[in-house]
Amino acid sequence: RLVGLSATLPNYADVATFLRVDPQRGMFFFDHSYRPVPLQMQYLGITERNAFKRFRLQNEICYEKATGQRRAGNQMLIFTHSRAETGKTAKALRDLAMERDELSLFVREGGATQEILKEEVATVKNADLKEVLAYGFATHHAGMARADRELVEDLFADGHIGVLCCTATLAWGVNLPAHAVIIKGTQIYDPSKGRWSELSPLDVLQMLGRAGRPQYDTEGEGIIMTAHSELQYYLSLTNLQLPVESQMIKKLPDHLNAEVVLGTIQTVEEAVDWLSYTFLYVRMLKNPNLYGISDKAAAEDPTLKLRRMDLAHTAACMLERSHLVRYDRRSGALQTTPLGRIASQYYISHSSMALYSRHLRPNMADIDLLRLFSMSGEFTHITVREEEKLELTKLATRVPIPVK
Repeated sequence: RLVGLSATLPNYADVATFLRVDPQRGMFFFDHSYRPVPLQMQYLGITERNAFKRFRLQNEICYEKATGQRRAGNQMLIFTHSRAETGKTAKALRDLAMERDELSLFVREGGATQEILKEEVATVKNADLKEVLAYGFATHHAGMARADRELVEDLFADGHIGVLCCTATLAWGVNLPAHAVIIKGTQIYDPSKGRWSELSPLDVLQMLGRAGRPQYDTEGEGIIMTAHSELQYYLSLTNLQLPVESQMIKKLPDHLNAEVVLGTIQTVEEAVDWLSYTFLYVRMLKNPNLYGISDKAAAEDPTLKLRRMDLAHTAACMLERSHLVRYDRRSGALQTTPLGRIASQYYISHSSMALYSRHLRPNMADIDLLRLFSMSGEFTHITVREEEKLELTKLATRVPIPVK
């Protein structure tokens, strides 16, 4: 038996159709009423345009909420959307607590927590965390050393840290619930688009899922801070009105290549048939306009065969251009090539393979090979992590490869 489990999905019925599940017998949906701890939501729309004033305003709101939670003896998570922002927020909150002489709300004078935090500060490597930990604040993100992250998780779980500023990785990777959760701003930088875009709905729901500790709380609190213009979007999101769409078209050539290598698809006709088994097909039937199909075309072609022919033919042409398949347009036959097998075996995208087949020469030197491989699309958004910096500096002195 196969069991499909998923996070919050508004259009779960589409996934059931895609998995060919009988909706009467095999489909179950657990809404908010199943939460062990009910969630109380607040939405704050911020109208301030000036970035600096907006940052200050967000920090002040966070601080008000944090002091409220601390007076009630609760812990709180604040989700920010960049690693640097976690440190900035934690420091800003600590500074506000100093200004207003309310540090004792976060760490009681002369208590055990104060002693424990003082001891632990000595072992911390991350500069931001070192600065704020003694005051009962902490930061957590993927760029911190593992020892620091684990220390923060343990101290938070034991109740010694009152306010933890973290990035979304904490919501996905570590089960650390808190009484209250603030999502501080909903804009996240997207390197592939080179601009700020809205947080993904699943991330938001995952972060809000951290509010309320099943064994201690009667309710959890979730607070979303966003631009005033986005309020409606987040209201409809948490009330489950935004369906999840298919992202397959972007990667269709690579998936098609894998199937050709496996031998499941040998002609374009079979590719068209294969597409009818995808989630993409289920969504194309439901929402044709989003996938570039006009209402007229959808009415004339109820099974969308023409659109599937189109997609399969385009993907096959792209693979042929990259030399991953041989495509005979008359008979529609698809045959794999050695390059195609390599791409499928090692999960290399068709565009990278095309780059290699264009530039690879039998007499290339090691340096040129490295340079060619580093041009692969797979490396476009690689970031350097905090703990790798030392290693990379050592490597740079030992392995002097001139970088263009």
